[in-house]
Amino acid sequence: MKNMFKTRVITALTGVTIILFCLYQGGMFWKGLFFVMAVVSLYEYLDMMKHKNIPVLWLPGYGLLLLLWAAPLLSEELIWAGLTAVGLAMAAFGVWSYPRITIAELSLNLFGPFYLGLTLQYSLRVLNLADPFLIMLLALLLTWASDVGGYAVGMLWGKRKLAPQLSPKKTWEGALGSVLFCLFIALTYAHFTALAPVKSAYLIILALLASLAAQLGDLFMSAIKRYFGVKDSGFIIPGHGGMLDRFDSFILVLPLVYYGFHFLM
Repeated sequence: MKNMFKTRVITALTGVTIILFCLYQGGMFWKGLFFVMAVVSLYEYLDMMKHKNIPVLWLPGYGLLLLLWAAPLLSEELIWAGLTAVGLAMAAFGVWSYPRITIAELSLNLFGPFYLGLTLQYSLRVLNLADPFLIMLLALLLTWASDVGGYAVGMLWGKRKLAPQLSPKKTWEGALGSVLFCLFIALTYAHFTALAPVKSAYLIILALLASLAAQLGDLFMSAIKRYFGVKDSGFIIPGHGGMLDRFDSFILVLPLVYYGFHFLM
């Protein structure tokens, strides 16, 4: 037990250091960080499908993922041409492989790259905002605050189950703790950084929505893992499981933070 805790702490500190270094350096380090996150996350999703004996279409899946993730860097014409090519490829697989591969299985192959590519593309869109480093750091802090607040309050005072069929340990009290800790972190962060001019009312709304999005992302990934019959999405992060296990909440927080600063602040 002690060794596991030690492994988790060392891995967390190492991971946070790498993430902050890449974000602060920007450029190819920034893009490389989220490229790896997207590629590994999709691998874990497709690998989970194999636990349910669902045929995996690796090439169309990665084609769709990379097309959507890199969309902010591509022309509109190229994006639509790529999407059309993926659609034609999937239709061809559906005809050629019928009835070995069902329409439902084709849909599952498309959903993973679509979900991950659509959400993680905002890692590139943030670069077009003022102070991208501070904004991305806020997105990460809100995600971690939601997790820590929910875990701490849930352990101390949690009684009423939030979604017992998906995550038996999550409670309504923990959900409230997630929201409150997100609000505290957001206001504290803005006070001590260059984001201080941001209107407090907007930041409170953003922190509230980010906490809800983080919890939704966590529960949604729990539903996916339960459907595929796995406990963890992978094992790439020692003591923490897979990439999707650690960043399932962040995946939905990121677009919200982007639009919060793009439209409101």
